[in-house]
Amino acid sequence: MMSQVPPDPPETVEPEASGPVVGMQTVYLGDARAMPMIPDGSIDLVITSPPYWHLKDYGSPGQVGQSSYADYLGQLNLVWDECYRCARRDAVLVINVNSRRHEKTFYPIAFDIVAAMRRWRLWDHVIWYIPNALPQPNHYRERLLDNKFESCLVFTKDGSSAFTFHKPRVPQKYAEADPRAHKKDARGRCLGNVIRIPAYRPPNVKDLGYHVAAYPEELVAFFLECYTDPGDRVLDPFLGSGTTLKVCQTMGRSGVGFEINRGFLPL
Repeated sequence: MMSQVPPDPPETVEPEASGPVVGMQTVYLGDARAMPMIPDGSIDLVITSPPYWHLKDYGSPGQVGQSSYADYLGQLNLVWDECYRCARRDAVLVINVNSRRHEKTFYPIAFDIVAAMRRWRLWDHVIWYIPNALPQPNHYRERLLDNKFESCLVFTKDGSSAFTFHKPRVPQKYAEADPRAHKKDARGRCLGNVIRIPAYRPPNVKDLGYHVAAYPEELVAFFLECYTDPGDRVLDPFLGSGTTLKVCQTMGRSGVGFEINRGFLPL
């Protein structure tokens, strides 16, 4: 599915500061394939969900996702490379992505992002289980299982474990009845790498102008809690409706977001 031919130089939209800076959060209207205003080695966590391939045309010049599949992966690599430049040596990159079925062909986008990645090194794979996921389209409904999960790929810059990490734990339900008391952790049991979070379902997407593919605040909060401390700097190169920066503001992180579609700024 992937091509070794380098992608054409992107038709970029020169970033510009847009709207007021809200608290610790800054938004740039422009293309994340070039982020010259972000200093080298200044970002602690990059977290994002890239545009779906051939699913939604946002009508913005130079947008990622409306070309061939090989070019889509290549253009994403330009963003990941620029994020690599901006990131600290001990930074983490989290990419939330789903697979795609297009013209009867299945595209395992998460696997192909990993295979095509040039600089970041895969460290972990977290499964986001979505209990309220939508059913398959009508023409596949009786031929495919409903898709109940998306991938959250976790990368580091050099493959080392020298990054901030707070292991998520929850109270152990039957702690008192567990005979292995000497093995218990007083902080609770590990939540694990399959996390159950309902998808964000806005009221009337088309009429009210909601972003059609916003991820839930709880998902962002989970990874901010895992891989950052209060005051850390977080980057979202595909900001969309701004969920990442909203959660950053709530959790005391300094957020920077890039969005190529001016229509999303009011969100």
